[in-house]
Amino acid sequence: MPEPELAVVTTQMRLDQFLVQTWPEFDRQSVRESVRAGQVLVNGQPASKTGQYVEVDDEVAVSGLVAGKDDEEAGPFRLDVSLPALPLTVLYEDEAVLVVEKLAGVPTHPSSRSMRQQFQQTLARQLITLNPSLAHIGGADRAGIVMRAETEVSGAVLVAKDEDTYHLLQRCVKHNQVRNIYSVLVEGRLSGEDVIDQPIGNVKRTRQRLAVAREGRPSQTVYRGQRHYKDENRDYSLLEVQPQTSRLHQIRVHLSWYGFPLVGDRVYGSRQQPLLPDRIFLHLSVVAFPHPRTGDIVRVESPLAPELRAVLRYLARPKGR
Repeated sequence: MPEPELAVVTTQMRLDQFLVQTWPEFDRQSVRESVRAGQVLVNGQPASKTGQYVEVDDEVAVSGLVAGKDDEEAGPFRLDVSLPALPLTVLYEDEAVLVVEKLAGVPTHPSSRSMRQQFQQTLARQLITLNPSLAHIGGADRAGIVMRAETEVSGAVLVAKDEDTYHLLQRCVKHNQVRNIYSVLVEGRLSGEDVIDQPIGNVKRTRQRLAVAREGRPSQTVYRGQRHYKDENRDYSLLEVQPQTSRLHQIRVHLSWYGFPLVGDRVYGSRQQPLLPDRIFLHLSVVAFPHPRTGDIVRVESPLAPELRAVLRYLARPKGR
């Protein structure tokens, strides 16, 4: 019998989502069948259900997953090297640059910790499928992506179409000439405008989780209140957020420390998220940058993802007396 495939969780999420992201040959039916058959182990114990949550550093093992097509004793899953196509919306394009819409849950590049990273669907692979000439812009399989967007984030991503443009835009990023503006929904009532200026560092003994820490790296986040919502005696605030630095999980860490965790964030907020159970309300709504050929400022907007718009419509619905 082949050895089980093993992967380590880097972001808290549902088990079925983790399985599909890590092993793209899974679909919903095969996930259900494999969990029911006891072929999915979480930290050595059979998974109880497809909808259970896995935590950062959990080990998930899947048995019966093999690449060979001639092994008659293999389990029910066989590797299909052709990845499932994901929609890729182009928001802006000219001869030098491209701005595309990233979906939440899709990494920009393969995770180095995934046992199946060569078969993982990523934004980089979507871009290479769209335009094979992008493959090595910025480095092998980097696909010209100028700024890495976290897996949990949806919205606009800036891409260079040639090597010179890539390096010019990288210099713009270094000199804070590229602006990223996020739409964020937080728990609590937060209005006005302010800067959260607190260093961010690692949490001891916990990988992929960060915190405001005296020994951390300098980090600044500007927020502006946009709208307040109230539902079942709970307050929510829609914010426009502009990080002044680029730290992992910066917006999530800063706003949680400030007392206003993001809706949907089980790592830095509440573990129970009935309002948005399957993702974080964090969307890159605007990217603005000096065009590498003309120097003119290009501003590209990304509309909120449908599931995020649905949350706002729900919160804004007429309330009965």
